[in-house]
Amino acid sequence: MPKKIITKATLPKVLRELDRWEGKLTWPLFCSRVAKVIGVESVSKHTMYLYPTIKEGFQRKQKDLRLTAHAKPRDFTLNAASKRIADLEAQVARLEAANKLLLDQFRRWQYNAYANNVRMDFMAWDKPLPAVNRSGRREKKSKDRANKKAG
Repeated sequence: MPKKIITKATLPKVLRELDRWEGKLTWPLFCSRVAKVIGVESVSKHTMYLYPTIKEGFQRKQKDLRLTAHAKPRDFTLNAASKRIADLEAQVARLEAANKLLLDQFRRWQYNAYANNVRMDFMAWDKPLPAVNRSGRREKKSKDRANKKAG
C-alpha cells in the first residue's frame, strides 16, 4: 500500500503555500515546493489531483494570478502590502468556498432528517459537549458516588 503523503496535518500547509504563491504557477513547480514544505522527496500532480480542495484552489490561484499579473506596484512597501493582501484574499476565498460546502452539506442533512421523519424538537442538537478532564483524576461527583456505594 502506498504511503499517504497528504494528511490532515499536511493539508493546511499545502493550502497555505498555495495561498502564498507568487509568479508562474505550474503543477511541477507547485509539487516541488510542497515536497520541500512537507519534507518528502517528491509529490506528483496525480497525488494532488486526489484532493479536490487542492485541485480547485490551484485552478483558482492560477486564474487570480493571470488577472493580477499586470497590477502589481513597484514600491517595496506597497509590494509587501499587496502580497499580504493577496495572501489574505486567497485565504478568505478558500475559507468561503469551504464554508459554502459545509452549509450545503448541512442543508442536505437537514432535508434528509426531515424526509425521514426525524423530529428536530426531540433531539438535543445544541447540547454542549461534556467537559474534558485531562488531569487524570476523577471528578468530585464520581468520588461522591463511590463513597455512597461503599458506605
